[in-house]
Amino acid sequence: MKANLGIGLVLLLLAPVASAQVYKCKGASGETVYAQDPCGGGTEPMKLRSTRAASQTAGEAANRSAVYRTAEMNDAGIAERNCLQSEQSRIYGPLEARTQVVDRQVAELDRRLSSSNSNLAGATAEAGIRAQISSLQQSLSAERIAADSQMSSARERCSANRRDRESQVQDKYSTATPSTSY
Repeated sequence: MKANLGIGLVLLLLAPVASAQVYKCKGASGETVYAQDPCGGGTEPMKLRSTRAASQTAGEAANRSAVYRTAEMNDAGIAERNCLQSEQSRIYGPLEARTQVVDRQVAELDRRLSSSNSNLAGATAEAGIRAQISSLQQSLSAERIAADSQMSSARERCSANRRDRESQVQDKYSTATPSTSY
């Protein structure tokens, strides 16, 4: 419903500018369909009447400007979210894959640890296995800290891009003087 309302609003705003032909056709199930191209042989374009004047009032111009400004501000927010999602995939994707590999390695080392002998040789092997597990976990922890730092920088970049874009939109619409005719 919201998408249809948005499309209707855009069409309403652009209707006076557009001068395309519209054809009234019958769809496959007998429903009425409107198209820009003729639907079949002998199809005549519809005669459209415009109820809008060729010029717009200052209020209409201000409304149009507000709609465009809001849309561009929303686009800046969407661009920031897309930027963050992309950076998160780029930064944390490899880390998650590495975490899975390390988890499998630790599970294998734990399996070996549980089957070690209870003699001196077994104790020495056990200490070595525990050292390997600790080393893998420390390495993964360091990688996670580095990824968190990269993501923090990426958040700042994405946010700065949004602020710049919003500032450009503010400047564009604060200096724009709405036109009163088409």
